[in-house]
Amino acid sequence: MAGKGVRWWVLALWCLSLGAGVAQAGFVGQSDREVQAAVEPLLDNLLAGYNTGDYHLYSRDFDETLKEAIPEGKFRETRKGLLKKLGTCQSRQYLGFLNQNHYTVVLWKGRFSGTPDDVLLRLVASRRGERVVVTGLWFQ
Repeated sequence: MAGKGVRWWVLALWCLSLGAGVAQAGFVGQSDREVQAAVEPLLDNLLAGYNTGDYHLYSRDFDETLKEAIPEGKFRETRKGLLKKLGTCQSRQYLGFLNQNHYTVVLWKGRFSGTPDDVLLRLVASRRGERVVVTGLWFQ
């Protein structure tokens, strides 16, 4: 791994968002096919925003709690540190998903330009009505 310190600080923010929408949150899907169809476009946006520094693209699919918790300045500060440690995301390979407590946790193995190590990408999403939103993200 790229180091114990390389974790998205979103962990604490995701924990905060757990209570914010549980009553209306739901699983994204019940099969790999359903989950990938729902979350791959979200991760595409998020990683494109991360790679280019585009906060609006990066946060486009966040739920409201996560948007409030990660303002643009915080994104820029955190991104700067991650770019030094990991570089930009070059590729990813889908590993699978877990449905837990009204949320879907999706895992990918990522390759980044600044490290020879594999990086675990963990995205947490939930269905809110017809929309799927990101409630947490980690790069480990």
